Amino acid sequence: MAHAYRTGARIEAPADVVWQVLSDVERMPTWTSSMSRVLLLGPETTIVVGSRVEIWQPGLPKAIWVVDGLTEGFGFSWSSSTPGVRTGAAHRITPLPDGACEVTLAVAQSGMLAGLTNLVLGSKAREFVDTELAGIKAESELRAGNKS
Repeated sequence: MAHAYRTGARIEAPADVVWQVLSDVERMPTWTSSMSRVLLLGPETTIVVGSRVEIWQPGLPKAIWVVDGLTEGFGFSWSSSTPGVRTGAAHRITPLPDGACEVTLAVAQSGMLAGLTNLVLGSKAREFVDTELAGIKAESELRAGNKS
């Protein structure tokens, strides 16, 4: 059985600014406390499909995430697997007619141990997603010169 969480927010910044914030994964720890360290593995300097990213999060073991989907300027998805659990996360940017955008973050866990993992770490995962969204909003609006 899969366990999922999804949230979103309006961001008073153009989609291209939000994409600059979101796609520069190694800088994530500068705008969200949900990530302690992020390291893009391999020769690429920006994320592409197939990129491997090492992520340290407070209270969790280091994990390797693999970018498995990317639409330049509009979002990406990545996944990480441990024995018994596969975690997938999606980051989506939807431009709005007034120049702002909507950002949606989603995380889902599946696999034999997903239920147990959700029971033990579900509230922490939801908190991390909410913290990441707040950071994306604050950093994007700061870069765009807006504060809501």
